[in-house]
Amino acid sequence: MFPEVFASPPHPTTANTNMMYAGWNVSVERLFFANGLRDPWRDATVSADGLYRPSTPTMPIYEGDGFHCSDMITKSGIDDPTIAAVQETALEYMAEWLAEWKPSALKSP
Repeated sequence: MFPEVFASPPHPTTANTNMMYAGWNVSVERLFFANGLRDPWRDATVSADGLYRPSTPTMPIYEGDGFHCSDMITKSGIDDPTIAAVQETALEYMAEWLAEWKPSALKSP
């Protein structure tokens, strides 16, 4: 895609990502998890069966009756009220988090 920058495509590794974000113990403020109950990848998410990760105000976890990435498609919310609820809740959290944002002082180069 950008051969002048990348001689070959990057190969991400799960181990590096898990090390950077603490794997199942991820703790990042203002991170919204939207998971589908019928997502074949659900067992690789914080909504995996048996994981029991608590949803918190700064790292909420919401589930709809969707599939992989169905919560990212607006039309899915029209077709399925559980997905619409996840989408609406995500927007509410994002609006709240954006309202809390304070710009930092600009530094000149």
